[in-house]
Amino acid sequence: MAATTLGELTGIASQVSGRHGFNHSAYAARLRSRPGSGRPNYHSFNDFAPEWGRTYEVLDDDRIADRDARVLHVRAGMPSTAWNVDGRVGFTERMIGQLAGGILRSAGEHGITSGITVPVGAPGLSWSFMTFTTDATKDLRDLLPTLPSLTYFASCLHVAMARLQGWDEKRPDLSQREIEVLHWAAVGKSSWEMSMIIGVSERTVNFHLYQAARKLDVKGRRAACARATALGLIHP
Repeated sequence: MAATTLGELTGIASQVSGRHGFNHSAYAARLRSRPGSGRPNYHSFNDFAPEWGRTYEVLDDDRIADRDARVLHVRAGMPSTAWNVDGRVGFTERMIGQLAGGILRSAGEHGITSGITVPVGAPGLSWSFMTFTTDATKDLRDLLPTLPSLTYFASCLHVAMARLQGWDEKRPDLSQREIEVLHWAAVGKSSWEMSMIIGVSERTVNFHLYQAARKLDVKGRRAACARATALGLIHP
């Protein structure tokens, strides 16, 4: 969140990627069209070799993006997922998993054998995601533990990217109760534990979490906590 340049943000992404056992990372985002804005709608960066980095740059072409398994995974509302060149994809629709086979084989030819894909949800986005890859062939079970922290990081990185690019992202108006449940969720409390702390039913806690996620334009409490933290709405 303290990054002041795109180069600095790219460097931070590489550092975080390395700390989690990955060799490379990439970010791609397609903004919803803003007629008359004069601003580019597609933004990306990566630290891959140029040959593979090109597979992110070409997503600026909607005709290519509309057939890309990574983009389709995000548009389908799928969660963060692990994958490897054996053609295994942890969480996605069957059709998308089958389509991913081609890009996974191509990745293997460039020495990329395992990784995770993290969808990013935020207001003003058509789609966005981050990928973290390694040249070590790993079982999906070895990759899954990295999903929570890198999903959190991707949400924070997007907010920083929006600030640096001047996308004028507005802070949503959360109620005090929504902020409260997000704070407790961010420090690891379950819905039942929050219900005991706050003095309401577990169902009411889940309702507030759902409303907060809806206003933040994300899915799930983890993404809601990450986004609220990145926007300075909570300070866990």
